[in-house]
Amino acid sequence: MRAAIHAWFEAAPHPIDVDPDLDDEEMELALMRSVLVSELYMMRLEWVMADPLPHVDSPYPCFRASAAATREPLPPAAVARLLADDESEVRTQMAQRAPHLVDVATAERIDREFRPVKHTTWRPADVLAFPPEVLRRFATDADPRMRCLAPRDPDLPAELAAGLAADPDHTVRRAVAQHRNLPESSLIALLDDTDDWTVHRAAGSPWLPLEQMELLLLLADL
Repeated sequence: MRAAIHAWFEAAPHPIDVDPDLDDEEMELALMRSVLVSELYMMRLEWVMADPLPHVDSPYPCFRASAAATREPLPPAAVARLLADDESEVRTQMAQRAPHLVDVATAERIDREFRPVKHTTWRPADVLAFPPEVLRRFATDADPRMRCLAPRDPDLPAELAAGLAADPDHTVRRAVAQHRNLPESSLIALLDDTDDWTVHRAAGSPWLPLEQMELLLLLADL
């Protein structure tokens, strides 16, 4: 019965493709089914969390994610299985529950492949630690999401910080705008950035030269 219900949910288009020919009842059913597909990935089942081991290899992602969310310690083999799960939601849940058990290579893979069910500014790297040498490698990564992590190294070399401040992706420039090792010339240049949030972060940097701070106040008529 569980398998049949799950198959019925999964048969729904996701995201839903609204068919104008559907009547009200059919439309309501289609919308409900589409929402429930997302809920299946996000829900955490207390009875699974209370007895997680039988569900580590469940065919249902929410069961595996619930197993990963257990408050009880899991055997190393079960932790490894959940950290290597095919579903981002399951891998991420296990990493959140036991970040101290996640090695650097696994942490990078989990963050790099993070695919949240709903939009969020949170990412696995917010709970997973990366050593400085890895953060510095991220500074030249092909993926701007990973380049955004480089400024989390408080001792990021100035040349890498300057390179990030000139990055074509505004989220990367924004991430480095308040770094203490960002050269003054790069920081001042960000005050004229095309991205408003980058400008705001640069303007709020405690490392901005005093004369620039005074000029900003003058321009703001404060």
